[in-house]
Amino acid sequence: MKTQTKTILEIIKYLALIGAIGFSIECGSQLISLIISFSNPEFAKKMYLAKQGIEDLRNFSLTYFYFTKSMLITFAALKAFIWYYLFDFLHKLKLKNPFTDEVATKIQNIIYQLLSLWIIAEIGNGYFNYVSKRTDIDLVNHFNHEEYFFMAGIVYIIAQIFKRGVELQEENELTV
Repeated sequence: MKTQTKTILEIIKYLALIGAIGFSIECGSQLISLIISFSNPEFAKKMYLAKQGIEDLRNFSLTYFYFTKSMLITFAALKAFIWYYLFDFLHKLKLKNPFTDEVATKIQNIIYQLLSLWIIAEIGNGYFNYVSKRTDIDLVNHFNHEEYFFMAGIVYIIAQIFKRGVELQEENELTV
């Protein structure tokens, strides 16, 4: 049983690393697209992950365009950070004694990161709806954000279980 748990955690650890790399590529692509759009807007439209509505927004207003690209870059960077944090957490997790204050704190930090990602996505979607109404450029729902709130709830439950595990472990150490 221990071997299976260890194997599953190793697989999840490397999947988290792949997620971090993937979202880092997305963030870098958006950033490079933004930089190239300063000098060659037509080439920026053809780049990887160039969203049609957002690239058309450049012709309407540079302020809207730069703020929109900044939101996309921030969103991708935060997703990459969360996945890297999860990888680092799993890399440092000790299965011999998983119920520690450090582990409970790291799980709590993941909750805050997921909630901040959800809040940024909510703000971004509100901004995109506002810009779409003002410009007639379809920017609606560029952020899929509902799942981050749901994930934060699940991780919150796990964090409470870990906190209780830490309390029980401390009680057992006091009785010995």
